[in-house]
Amino acid sequence: MRGIVIEIRNGRCVVLKDGGTFADLPNRGYQVGQEITIQTKKSPVLRYAALAACLLLVCLSGFGVHLYRTPASYIYLDINPSVRLDLNCFERVIAVVPLNEDAETLLSAADISRGDAQSCINQIVAACQEQRYLNETNTDIELSVCTDDASVETAVETATTELQEQALEVTVFQMEESENTDAIKRHISAKRLRAVRAYTEVFGGTLDGNMAALQGISSDDIYKKVHAAQRQNVPVTDAPEEAVPEQTSEQPAQSTDTTDVPAQEQPEETEHPQPPQKSEAESE
Repeated sequence: MRGIVIEIRNGRCVVLKDGGTFADLPNRGYQVGQEITIQTKKSPVLRYAALAACLLLVCLSGFGVHLYRTPASYIYLDINPSVRLDLNCFERVIAVVPLNEDAETLLSAADISRGDAQSCINQIVAACQEQRYLNETNTDIELSVCTDDASVETAVETATTELQEQALEVTVFQMEESENTDAIKRHISAKRLRAVRAYTEVFGGTLDGNMAALQGISSDDIYKKVHAAQRQNVPVTDAPEEAVPEQTSEQPAQSTDTTDVPAQEQPEETEHPQPPQKSEAESE
């Protein structure tokens, strides 16, 4: 703030400030009529308020960064390559995670920008088409979604419609939180997790044990083993036998008591007289 010295007395001076108020200041060699700059002191209250505002801004900025970098939704793309998209609460893709060697090869050659989910899905599918992972004989895409955000689900539905218009076979699965946790823990795709779980249900064993035993076998081949075993274990039933009608109370059963039933009379055998045999003398 600036002011004009209007009076000097006893080592002090009176200054008329810009706002029309006066200030009594030490005279540092000033002359009457001289325009000087007045250094104002901030009150302790204002100083602490400014400090608190700065600290609040830092805290909010840190919390905002934490929110932005924390995944809130997940989308798995299984084409082989298998890729996972991590989305924050602002529905922005913050990480594109390769889940197998083919995905590492794909992402190293393709520049996938992190933006909204729909755009990212389209970029990955286009890269798979360019590198011939998707072709005339392979048009299958599986999308698995773990989210509580309706906007993310809408983005996946829109992307699915666009891909189906390209004659691609798209199947969408809804994932439970526990399934997503298992997939992240084991660094595998949603399709791989479903395949090994189906194998474990049919052949027994543990999920981790079968995961290690099936390493190097594709998810599609695992499903083939499962389906073949299920076909062999289907029980074959014979044709149902013709049912015999049960006796009802209106049709009394025949009594087996024969005491009152007269026995049927058998005809008496009659003796027929034999003709007299001739003697040897008569026969001569």
